[in-house]
Amino acid sequence: MKVKGHFSLKFVIFVPAVIASILLALTVKNYLDAVNRDIDDEYQRIETSLERATKVVTALDYSFSNYYKSGTGLLLEHNRKIEDGLCKMWPIDALLLAENKTLDIPSVDISYMLVGDKSLCQQESALYQDVTDHVSMAPLLSFLHDIDAFLFGIHYVDFDGFIMSSPDTLAKRITKPLLDNALIRARGLFREPGSRKDFIAIYGPETLSMPELKLLNLSAPVYSSTQQEGVLTLQVDVNQLLASESKLASAIHLINVHNSQPTDNAVREYMLGINGIVSNHMLYYELDMQAEIKNFFLFEKYSLVVTLCLYILLVTVLFYVNTHVERSYFRDLAARDPMTGLLNRRGMEAFLRNTTHSEYLALSVLDIDNFKSINDAYGHDVGDDAICFMAEQIEKSIRDSDAVARFGGEEFVVYLRGRDVEKMRMTMERVREAIGRDSANVVEGGFTVSGGVEIVRSEENSDFESLFKAADEKLYEAKNSGKNRLVF
Repeated sequence: MKVKGHFSLKFVIFVPAVIASILLALTVKNYLDAVNRDIDDEYQRIETSLERATKVVTALDYSFSNYYKSGTGLLLEHNRKIEDGLCKMWPIDALLLAENKTLDIPSVDISYMLVGDKSLCQQESALYQDVTDHVSMAPLLSFLHDIDAFLFGIHYVDFDGFIMSSPDTLAKRITKPLLDNALIRARGLFREPGSRKDFIAIYGPETLSMPELKLLNLSAPVYSSTQQEGVLTLQVDVNQLLASESKLASAIHLINVHNSQPTDNAVREYMLGINGIVSNHMLYYELDMQAEIKNFFLFEKYSLVVTLCLYILLVTVLFYVNTHVERSYFRDLAARDPMTGLLNRRGMEAFLRNTTHSEYLALSVLDIDNFKSINDAYGHDVGDDAICFMAEQIEKSIRDSDAVARFGGEEFVVYLRGRDVEKMRMTMERVREAIGRDSANVVEGGFTVSGGVEIVRSEENSDFESLFKAADEKLYEAKNSGKNRLVF
């Protein structure tokens, strides 16, 4: 069914779908933009955290390189024990916390340990004297090792054969082989060809025996004048460093590109670049599509609901418009003559009920003279052509505010309104003459029409039936008085 203003089913379904798809695409783009912003923020946070850790290493390196020899007998204030051929020393908490401390200052936990050859526990040994020169820096390590949650520990490995470590957790586990390996590794860190002795180097991440513990080592050489005495290392807990409260669904990873490669689903690869650090480390976002889709529906649920509701609303509105158009179409169809497209009797009655009349109104009933003889002589097709021709001529001769209807057969009803009765009569005569003049174009020899016209004042409130009856009687009079005329 083709009806003006009526939308096809495809239009009703697909146009709202296109609009909903555009909104969905914008929602997806908004989500992806938010994910990228969160990734940028996380990369910035991680890089800033490592820069902060770098400053800690730099400060400690400067302090160690410019340490003073205390000569205060600070080692006397330490516990000591020999275990498996190693000397382990740690602070006597009560002495360190009480000395030179006012009661108003909050207590600070001191946690560090010195580990070396068993000669470290002998006051007359050279190792003991060497440690005495450095031990004043140990509390500083303890103060700084947990300044941030991602800092795991700080260790100083001296080439003379001892380790200063804070906190004391890892140092407690050091054995003689581990101490020897640590010394060998420390001596080789900054002696490779091309290594920068004025830069901090990052090593790792490396996994310890502890479950899921990955450490990143920031190491710097410690010098006395031009002689390297040891290596200072700050250990960063990679899991803590990468942990965040962001809304990201997938994980961020940190790798050393020299010994690891990003996974196949890695996106947003970013090489770290921090001033003063020699690094070959990369951050990347490991895209988990299933988690991202779940996260998308979680955080964009309201936008998706709005999009779905809008789609349903648009489809409903279009169906409503179609229903309204169809009803209007069928209502109009019921009020019109199918052959000529003019109003039928029902349509004319509805028109008269809803129109505003002028000072005068005229109702005319027109009829083709001798129509039966036209059908008999030329056939019903020519008769139909004559009816359609008459309908066209009447429509051309009246105003848009007037109306014409076909009541059946060759009978037509014309409604006029106006302020001048004479002009209304002239209009009807013009209609009659036009039909008679040009009818030869349709029927050989042409044809004429007769009619009855009833003109009344609009305030008389005459109903349609009475007007039609009066005009029909005048039509009968015109037919009986010679035809091809109007009776007013």
